[in-house]
Amino acid sequence: MSKVNKLLIVESPTKAHTIKGLLHNQYNVLSSRGHIKDLPKSRLGVDVEKDFLPSYIKIRGKAKIITELKNAAKKAKEVYIGCDPDREGEAIANHIAEEISNGHKPKRVLFYEITKTGIDKALANPTEIDYNKVNAHIARRVLDRLVGYLVSPILWKTVKSGLSAGRVQTVALRLIVEREREIQKFIPEEYWLIKTIFANKTQDEFPALLVKIDGKEKEIKSEEEAEKIQKDLLSGIKYLITKLDTYEKHTKPAAPFITATMQQEASHKLGFTAKKTMFIAQQLFEGIKLKDEETGLITYPRTDSLRTAEEFITSTRNYINEQFGKEYVPETIRRFKERGLTQGAHESIRPTAIERTPDSIKHYLSPDQYKLYNLVYRRFLASQITDAIYAMTDVEITAKNYTFKSQGIKQKFPGFEKVYADAVQEKSLPLLKKDEEVLLKSIDPEQHFTQPPARYSEATLIKKLQINGIGRPSTYATIVSTVLERRYVEKKQGRLWATQLGFLVNDILLKGFDNIFEVNFTKKMEQELDLIEAKKETWQNVIKDFYKPFKEDLDKMQEKTPEIKKETTQSQLLDEKCPTCGKPLTTKWGRYGQFIACSGYPECKYIKKDATKEPTQLLEAKCPQCGKPLVERASRFGKFIACSGYPECKYIQQNQASKEPPKLLEEKCPECGKQLVERKGRFGKFIACSGYPECKYRAKIKKTEDKED
Repeated sequence: MSKVNKLLIVESPTKAHTIKGLLHNQYNVLSSRGHIKDLPKSRLGVDVEKDFLPSYIKIRGKAKIITELKNAAKKAKEVYIGCDPDREGEAIANHIAEEISNGHKPKRVLFYEITKTGIDKALANPTEIDYNKVNAHIARRVLDRLVGYLVSPILWKTVKSGLSAGRVQTVALRLIVEREREIQKFIPEEYWLIKTIFANKTQDEFPALLVKIDGKEKEIKSEEEAEKIQKDLLSGIKYLITKLDTYEKHTKPAAPFITATMQQEASHKLGFTAKKTMFIAQQLFEGIKLKDEETGLITYPRTDSLRTAEEFITSTRNYINEQFGKEYVPETIRRFKERGLTQGAHESIRPTAIERTPDSIKHYLSPDQYKLYNLVYRRFLASQITDAIYAMTDVEITAKNYTFKSQGIKQKFPGFEKVYADAVQEKSLPLLKKDEEVLLKSIDPEQHFTQPPARYSEATLIKKLQINGIGRPSTYATIVSTVLERRYVEKKQGRLWATQLGFLVNDILLKGFDNIFEVNFTKKMEQELDLIEAKKETWQNVIKDFYKPFKEDLDKMQEKTPEIKKETTQSQLLDEKCPTCGKPLTTKWGRYGQFIACSGYPECKYIKKDATKEPTQLLEAKCPQCGKPLVERASRFGKFIACSGYPECKYIQQNQASKEPPKLLEEKCPECGKQLVERKGRFGKFIACSGYPECKYRAKIKKTEDKED
C-alpha cells in the first residue's frame, strides 16, 4: 500500500471524518478543531497607534494540534486547506497556513457540500487564500474588539462588573427595548366591524363584510355609530350585486432557503431557536452516516445567496417530471433575484441529492435532524415546481351608500403546494349573478381594539436584522443567543422581552453612543466590510474612519461616567430604609440578578435576604407528603419544585421536568469532535461533551473578558 502524501486540513473533526471516508483514505485528513489563533482575552490586542494592528496569538490549549498539523505538513508533498467558504473560514485557513508553512504555499479548497462530487470538484479546482476575505474578517474583529473592550468598562462603573457592550448585539438590544417602549406607550383605539350574512334567491347563504361608506373606507369608532349603521341596514333597503369578477390567481413558490429564512421558518414551523437550527444544519452539512456511505445531506448552511448550480436544477426538474408529471415542471427555469452584495460562489441551502428524500433516510436521522432536513428538502423542491393556481371570485354588494365585499377561493391546481405550503382555506360562494338582488339574513357588529406592535420573536428579530443589513449569515444566531445569555433579554411564550437590566444597559449606552449603536450606522459598517472583501476599500481606512468619532464619543462618555453613576443610583433608590443604618435601600445587580441592599455600601453591607429570590409560582399539583400546593422556586443552582408548606414540609420533587436542558455550544469536543454543551450541576455550570456517556470529556467554565459579538 502506497504511503499517503497528500494532506487536507479542515476545521471540524466531524467534517474531517466524513471527508476521509469519502476520499477512501487517499488523503491524510486532519482537523484544527476551530480557530488556532485569536486576539488575546486579557488585553485589547489592537495597537491603535500603529494602524490598528491586531495581535493574534495562539489559543491556549491548541499547541498540540498546531504541532500535529506542522509535522503532517512537513511529510506531505501537497497540502490543502478546506475550512468553511466564508470570512471566518478564510481567517482560520490563513492562520493554519501561517503556522504550517514549510517552504510552499498550501492550496485553498472550498467545499460547498460534503459529498464525493463536491469534494472532488473542490480538489480539482484549488485556489489560494483570499486575503480580501481575511482582511474583511480582521476589520470585523478589530471593530468588535474596540467597541467591546473600550465601551464595556463604562457599564462596569455605572451598573456592575461583568456586563458587556457589543457592536451588533447592542443594536439588537436597542430594537427590542424600543419595541417594548412602543408597546408600553400604546393606547388601544376602539373600532367596529360590520359582518353580515346574505342569501341568494335559492336561499344559499354567504358572508360579506361592510368595507365602504359613501365610496370611501371608513373606520367605525363606537358602538353608537355601529348601532346607527345596523339600524339603517335593517330599514328595508335593497341589496344588489353590483360587481362580480372571476379570475385566476397564480401563487409562486418561495425561494430556497438562505441562512436567515431557514432560521425564521425553522422557528415558525418547528419551534427551533436560531442556535439550535444552525447546530443541526451544521450536522447535516458535515455528514451523516447512511447505509452505504457517510455524506453531507445539505449544502453550506451559512449563506445569503439564492443561486443554485445549473446541473442541480436540471436534475431537480427531471426528478419533478418523473415523480409528479410534466405539468409540475415550469416552462422556464426558476431563478431568484439576489439582494445586494452576496457571496457569489455560494449556493442557496439545498439537499445535496434530490433523490435522497427525507422519508428514505428517516431512520438514519435523529428526530430533529429529520425535521430540519425535511424542511430544507421540501422548500428547495417546491422552489422549482410550477405555480399553484386558484379560481377567485370577488363580489361587491351595494345598498344606498354602503358597499359590502365577499370573496370565494378554490384551488384549481396545487403546483408547488403539493410539496410545501401553509394551508390555504378555501371559501366557497353559491351561484351568484351580477345585478341580482340578495337578501340580508343577519348582521353581526363586532367590537375590536387596535393592537400594539408584537414583540419580536427570534425569527422576526432575525428578519429585521436581515432586512436592515445588520450582521451576516454566520452571526444571526450568535446575536440572539448573546442578548439572552447576558440577561438583557428573556424569552416568554416564544417572544423576546427586554429585562430591567436590558433597559438600563440600553439607556446608558445610548447616552453617549446613540450614533454608533444605530441601525443605519451598523448597516453602513456591514457594507464597508463588503467593500473590503470586494477590494474596493482597505480595512485600515475603514477602522480609521470609524475610530476618530468613536474615540471622541468615548472620551465624552468617560467624563460623564460619575454623573451617570449618580443618576443610575438615584433612580434605583427606594423609599424603604435600611434596618441597620437607616440609609435608603437601593436595587443593585449581582451575579444572580437584581437584589435590594443598602445604598451605604461598603460601609453598610446589609442585603435584604428575601429580595434575592425570585417569586415563587404556585402550581396546580399537590405535595404528595402533606397535600399543600407545590410551587416553583429558584435558587442559585436553577429552578426546582417544592412544597409551599416549607419549612414545615421539606418535600422537593426529584428529577423534575422543569430542570433546565443542556445548552448547545458552538465549540467541538477536543476528544471526539462532537458538539459541546453547557450543563448545570450541584456546584454550578460546567461544559461537557454532548456524546456523554460514550465520551466523558468535561471542563470548568472559565470567566471570560471577551466582550465582542
